[in-house]
Amino acid sequence: MIELEKQFFETGWSSANKHNETLCGDYFKLFENENRKVYVLSDGLGSGVKANILSTLTATILGTMISRNMPLDECVDTVAAALPVCRVRRLAYSTFTVLQLERNIAYLVQYDNPSAIILRKGKRLKYSTQVHFVGEKEIHESRIPLQDEDVIILMTDGVINAGIGKLAPNGWKYEELVAFLERLDVLSMSASRIAASIVNGCLTLSENSMDDDTTVLTIKVRERNVVNILVGPPENKEEDNKIMKMFFAKNGTRIVCGGSTAHAVSKYLNKPLHVLQDSGNEQIPDMAQIDGVDYVTEGIITLKRVLEICNQYIDNPMTLLTLCQQKDAAALIAIILIEKATDINIYFGMAANSAHEGTDIDFQTKLAVIKQLEETLLSMHKNAKISFC
Repeated sequence: MIELEKQFFETGWSSANKHNETLCGDYFKLFENENRKVYVLSDGLGSGVKANILSTLTATILGTMISRNMPLDECVDTVAAALPVCRVRRLAYSTFTVLQLERNIAYLVQYDNPSAIILRKGKRLKYSTQVHFVGEKEIHESRIPLQDEDVIILMTDGVINAGIGKLAPNGWKYEELVAFLERLDVLSMSASRIAASIVNGCLTLSENSMDDDTTVLTIKVRERNVVNILVGPPENKEEDNKIMKMFFAKNGTRIVCGGSTAHAVSKYLNKPLHVLQDSGNEQIPDMAQIDGVDYVTEGIITLKRVLEICNQYIDNPMTLLTLCQQKDAAALIAIILIEKATDINIYFGMAANSAHEGTDIDFQTKLAVIKQLEETLLSMHKNAKISFC
């Protein structure tokens, strides 16, 4: 069992809209309250704008109330009363799945979405469910003690309906989906890659034209993985050794960005710096190698591209499936940040390089990229922090 202070709930998601729809009728949101996380995934009636409004209201109201420890029946009643009624169908309808994580306990509340799948050691874990009614709504509740590497998969019904009338006449049956997941090496996969793999399967069965909005939200219980990034020398050259000592005292993956930084690290470690020929491409410079450092890259050009990749991933998590085919420094660092890192410490040197003044790689540009990268990582639910030196 992972110690609580070393435990991390990694979140990944992927989604595909119904064909010809620009807005997704599914919506999920994470609410955090002290040591508790509450995820809500909702599927609004129909598709498009109306469905999006229904699912957004449902997830927001439920998540807000449940995260504040309000009674479940009251939460569900409030949602039912708040939803606007469809003029055509005379229904105010939105399915939902709520997952509350506190310490090592998962509390599931499910209404009309496909049942959440929990994988333990790569195999489906069958969990018990209690059923009770709130008005006419049949609510399923479960409490499951979690173990390290457990994977929890929440989904809307677009998943099990994928391929109907196309490559899967009866849809992607629940048991077939479980078998698909058990064939994956989920122990080595990130939550993001698992979610993207499921939605990619849905798109394949539906011949890349979904007949329903489809969303998968995946949470994986894992140990923390720290990544330390050193960018640029410190403002005061006298502090070089102090910063280096602090950087190398940290456990975790070590990444050094920038030529002057790499030479300073080489000098501090008394280890030679070797350029890895043909490790770059027309856009991204070659990487280098120093014993004692996991990755050595060029500075601002590489970091700009890392930021672009991370933002592309946020906009469309499916890009993760093709990212792994790229081998340049920016792609490798982005994969580490997206899939492997839970805690990212960025040590940013405040020394300005006079040779870069007035160019598109000057100090202010580099500082802006680093700040944006921190914001992007935080939006990915990573623990990210910049230390200026």
